[in-house]
Amino acid sequence: MQEQKAFAQLDPLLHPFVQAASESAAQDELEALLALVAPLTQRITARGRSPEDDCQESLRQTLVALRQCRQAPQQYAIGDLQRYASVVASHVTRRSWRNERPVYQQLKESLRHTLRNEAQFALWQTGNGAWLCGLQTQRASTNGWVSSARLTALRAEPLACDEAILPGRDATRVAQAELLAALFGWLGHALRFEQLTPVIFALRRLSEATAVSNDDNDGDARQWSEQWIDEDPLPEQKAEWSAFLVRLWREIEQLPPLQRIAYLLNFTAGEGALDIFWLNGVASIRRIGAALQLTEVHFARAWDDAALAAKLSPLLRESRNYDEKFAFLWQHLPLNDQTIARMLDTERQKVINLRKAAGDRLARRLAAFRPAKE
Repeated sequence: MQEQKAFAQLDPLLHPFVQAASESAAQDELEALLALVAPLTQRITARGRSPEDDCQESLRQTLVALRQCRQAPQQYAIGDLQRYASVVASHVTRRSWRNERPVYQQLKESLRHTLRNEAQFALWQTGNGAWLCGLQTQRASTNGWVSSARLTALRAEPLACDEAILPGRDATRVAQAELLAALFGWLGHALRFEQLTPVIFALRRLSEATAVSNDDNDGDARQWSEQWIDEDPLPEQKAEWSAFLVRLWREIEQLPPLQRIAYLLNFTAGEGALDIFWLNGVASIRRIGAALQLTEVHFARAWDDAALAAKLSPLLRESRNYDEKFAFLWQHLPLNDQTIARMLDTERQKVINLRKAAGDRLARRLAAFRPAKE
């Protein structure tokens, strides 16, 4: 019965591979599957620091996952091969950039977190795919490309503008949220997120020898887990790492329902960190969705978010079951606290408190079970 259930969860593309009667036949199917995902992997890793190396590493990781799937489909089921390969390639590409410029990438992730979780800010995507950021009040008046004399001067020489942005104050000492509010206010309009990071990097006088901390963590108590989920464990640590993730997921499933929703829907150490359970075979996307136990009302309130509604409205009319609705939501995780608060019909601070309580509980229960660092 379990084997039939696992088989039903597999991407149909994998059926011939998993059911191959011989290793020779399985190898032929494996090569065909890798050839299928190779173009997508190449397109994604082309944005990386070392495109060729990143592509090969992504395909290697996909190959390992496919072999695990054939050996134990109940444990390592892959429900969507193309999406799985794209997530692997995205992670490899991001890791290569982090290795090249770790301080810059850490700042970028910190800025993204602040923009998504501080009520005064907004981070949104335009119709042409560009990401814009600014004050909430600037969002309604900005739908596409923005430019001004101040933005041109800021990008050319950020340090020449710091006194105008923060009169009498030191940009290296103020809180990140305070610096962003001052910058957006002085600029008078939103700007592209890709333009923001180098400006803040310069205003903060950062270099690759500098340690970056996010002092605007939104009252979030997830740092105990984030130091692990963004690690790339050595081979000898893999068994311990996998055991830790399994234990962590079991504890997450035991959280009270509202804590579980607040914790998982904004579970991130950057972008897409919830994938850590899926990529390591701990919990499928379907299982993560089932753990959340979202209702029709929750989904309806989520679709009220302007950014989600603009992208998903054509698809939502066609969705008929829970798994389809969650698959749409999954593509836009992590959600900001305002959206989660709307889903739960509560206040944003309540969401923050729920997630903090979840983090504290998990920290207590897993305190003696953290993998050892090098």
